[in-house]
Amino acid sequence: MANKLFKKSYQHKILKEITFNSLWNTKGAFTTIRVAGSPPKFIFFKEHLLNLNKSLKKLNIDFCLTKKIFNILLSNNFTNDIKYNHLLRIAVNNKIISIDLRKRSNPNKFFKGLLVNYQRTRPEIKNLNYKKIFQFLKPLKINSEEIILFKKNFILEGATTNIIFVKNKKLYIPKKNYYIGITLQFIKKYTKRQIIKTNISFNKINDFDEILLVGSGKGIVALNNIPQLKWKNKKQVIYKELQELYNLHIER
Repeated sequence: MANKLFKKSYQHKILKEITFNSLWNTKGAFTTIRVAGSPPKFIFFKEHLLNLNKSLKKLNIDFCLTKKIFNILLSNNFTNDIKYNHLLRIAVNNKIISIDLRKRSNPNKFFKGLLVNYQRTRPEIKNLNYKKIFQFLKPLKINSEEIILFKKNFILEGATTNIIFVKNKKLYIPKKNYYIGITLQFIKKYTKRQIIKTNISFNKINDFDEILLVGSGKGIVALNNIPQLKWKNKKQVIYKELQELYNLHIER
């Protein structure tokens, strides 16, 4: 990935630094933390560590990333002289922990959705099996387009985001077969809107007024259209509401 400020790998049992390995397409899990401001603030830090460690446990990987280990590995890599707008990726397999920091590209407010018939391997885990995802993302304009994954005409998630559907100011999310990301967890916890789990099929897509993409990299953005389904955005009410909720937390 472009614009990396640093990239490091360690043997995670003894924390010895070794040659960098991204760990993509190995058996393991990762998480991506937004880093903002000066001094740097790690957005939803505790939640990211919790999700990562849960995924590692499900994969039977005998390692737990604690705040103490995090501080040991990263204490000399950040400075108060920079106003951060970055993404910190932490990846772990059964031997190695890899950490890299890259600049965050500020996304457009509105995105085009591009449908791809694919369900991630073990989608409940943020696993490192991303070969297919990278292939889908390669031709995209990353600041204004997102891959929308579906299976059997049911929408699951974005390639890098969760998806929230809006109808009559109620929020709808898919029932299963996707990773529940940290930003979606935040919205579920703090929004006062009703959230309903349901299967989102192609033939119901035009019932929805808004479709939102949420994730650590993009924050909260709205879909403008999904050309393959002839869906177009009708309103911006919930987009503005959730974006304000999210930004208040970031700026705290």
